[in-house]
Amino acid sequence: MHHIRKQNPWLTLLLLLAVGTAYTALALSLSGLNGISWGGDPVLFLWNALPVYLMLGLVWLASGWAWLACLAAGALVFLLAGGNYFKLLFRGDPVLWADLHNLREGTKMAGSYDVTFTPLMWVFLIVIFVSALLLFRLGKGRPGPTVRLLALTAVGMFTLVCFYEIYPDNDRYTALAGEHAKNETEAYAACGVIYPFFHSYGDYAGSTANYDEREARELYNQYQDADIPEEKKINLVAIQLEAFADFSLYDIQGLDPEVYRQFHELQAQSYSGNLVTDIFAGGTTESEWAVLTGGNRHGDFKTKTDSVAWYLKSQGYTVNGSHPCRDWFYDRKNVNPNLGLDNYLFTDNYYYQFVGEGEDVAYDDVFFPDLENRLAEYFSTRSAPLFSFNVTYQGHGPYNTEKTYWGSSYCTGDYPAEVSNALNNYFHLIQDTSSYVMEFLDFLESLDEPVVLLLYGDHKPWMGNNGAFYETLGISLDTSTQEGFLNYYSTWYTIWANSAAKEVTGCDFVGEGPDLSPCFLMNELFQLCGWEGSAYMQAQRETAQTLPVLHTTGWVKENGVYTPDPSPQAQTMIERFQNLSQYDRTRWE
Repeated sequence: MHHIRKQNPWLTLLLLLAVGTAYTALALSLSGLNGISWGGDPVLFLWNALPVYLMLGLVWLASGWAWLACLAAGALVFLLAGGNYFKLLFRGDPVLWADLHNLREGTKMAGSYDVTFTPLMWVFLIVIFVSALLLFRLGKGRPGPTVRLLALTAVGMFTLVCFYEIYPDNDRYTALAGEHAKNETEAYAACGVIYPFFHSYGDYAGSTANYDEREARELYNQYQDADIPEEKKINLVAIQLEAFADFSLYDIQGLDPEVYRQFHELQAQSYSGNLVTDIFAGGTTESEWAVLTGGNRHGDFKTKTDSVAWYLKSQGYTVNGSHPCRDWFYDRKNVNPNLGLDNYLFTDNYYYQFVGEGEDVAYDDVFFPDLENRLAEYFSTRSAPLFSFNVTYQGHGPYNTEKTYWGSSYCTGDYPAEVSNALNNYFHLIQDTSSYVMEFLDFLESLDEPVVLLLYGDHKPWMGNNGAFYETLGISLDTSTQEGFLNYYSTWYTIWANSAAKEVTGCDFVGEGPDLSPCFLMNELFQLCGWEGSAYMQAQRETAQTLPVLHTTGWVKENGVYTPDPSPQAQTMIERFQNLSQYDRTRWE
């Protein structure tokens, strides 16, 4: 111990600063996107390096071991930079602070993609190892106990100031992002990776910064839950179809019309429109929870949270649902009961009996026939109306690029082999799902029970790393333009009713519906059914009618026109809506 204290702590500190500088440079080298990068700006380097220096300092001062600080900080920076690289590659969006809630899901889904380290990543790992070894040999110096405690306290306090005050600053971040500021993904790449990640905590936590509970409560209390008349109660079945998108809207060379024929038949006999989701190629629960809660910002749902399921329960409905995948995915096992879906079927507690041992997923050949059987049994034995909320899995990417499993006749266009293979595999899934949906409609039509069916796609599918296949197909994903924004985010919804439901509601459920955000979808359905709905649904209705598309990126549809720059009046309405949504989301806590 006497020998260790004799060593110079200043040498250790200088070595740690050098290591932090190297880690930052390597992370920045992995942070670019499509030619957009931090560009060598020393100010951006500083804002990216500061969290690394602080991590190194905190671990060193707390443990006394500089080599441990190198390993810990290096591992965290490597995971952040590498995770961001692959998330951009596979899904086109960066790693945000909110993604920390979904680490398990991200790790699970990474196994479905080709996660191959780049040479620079291997260099990064070598640098971490060599740095730790170097500090193990030369970095044994450390301050005395009193100085170390004071330094640890100072560094800890400065870290908190940075975390809560400096990094969330939007004005600084926007200025440094420059011309890329209006595009979240481009701004992230232009500002590095470490700085934008910590800035995103401000967005994550700051969604409540302007929350005025009193104002929201006063608005909410102007309404009260409206009862559904007994004679107007019909059964609701909702099915969110995984990655189901209509590519017939684009000029896809060689696309067989048969792929979407049945889907278009469904639309022709339904009330249908465009659904502008907040996600692309993943993040399924964002659409799921928006539909259920009527909000487009979500917490962790660790406590009982208002939703359409709770309202329908209060109206005497039985509420259930299913997702033929594992219950831990997005923590649905714990989240769903808090949203009123406490009788929910997963692979773990139900679908395991239909799949092979050790398999995680049941596909549509299991899902739809089983749903028919369960509905038939319910209607034959129960008199209470039903709300069944279901989420499929079949269309989930990625889609094999090396071979086709069901033939290559779905798309015969002259595309590179990997694009053609992925398209044929995807389009088979679309056609197969469509056939099961149409059989399901025949089943619902045969019932004497009135049933309204809500179907919608949760997001656009993965099509190549960095959306490469979209580019090959000539589909712009430039979200700074209206065309690219809609190509990136829009899917569809249809609301269909059997004859019995049409008679009860007096609505034919046919026609063209408005473009909608998922958070307004249930409100639209309730109005078609002739229901006033919950107090929250009534309170949000003005926003739903004025700004039917209200996107988390800032885009809105205002006065029939898409714009990334809402008018002052629209901005006021958005803030009022988010305030109301926050209150409704937390009022039961």
